[in-house]
Amino acid sequence: MSRAERALHKHSEGYNCCQAVACVFAEELGIDEKLLYKAAEGFGGGMGTAKGVCGAVSGAAMVCGLANSDGDIDNAGQTKASTTRMAANIQSAFTEQAGALICRDIKTGNNGGPFTSCADCIRIAVELTEKEIQK
Repeated sequence: MSRAERALHKHSEGYNCCQAVACVFAEELGIDEKLLYKAAEGFGGGMGTAKGVCGAVSGAAMVCGLANSDGDIDNAGQTKASTTRMAANIQSAFTEQAGALICRDIKTGNNGGPFTSCADCIRIAVELTEKEIQK
């Protein structure tokens, strides 16, 4: 089963979009899945159901930080630019594929494009994250 398929399975079990994306990277990141699940919990429905930035993209950005940051809090910023660039690359490619970055626009097609399902957003976010962290 691919990582995207695993994420879709988690979503069908009740994980929100952010949790579904972040949690399938737990093993690769060496982080307890339960911790990722808890950290991503508030990002459902475009963060607190506000229909803001898609939760799947938020999960992808979380994974970028966890995969790329050196975690050196005494010398903050050493990896910030490269992590931000990774997240920006995902956001840009996601917007091209899903038609928007904002959950409300994705779900309603208010972006001038077609409706994109949560399942498609999760699949897109997982695939883009895989590519970005493997660079």
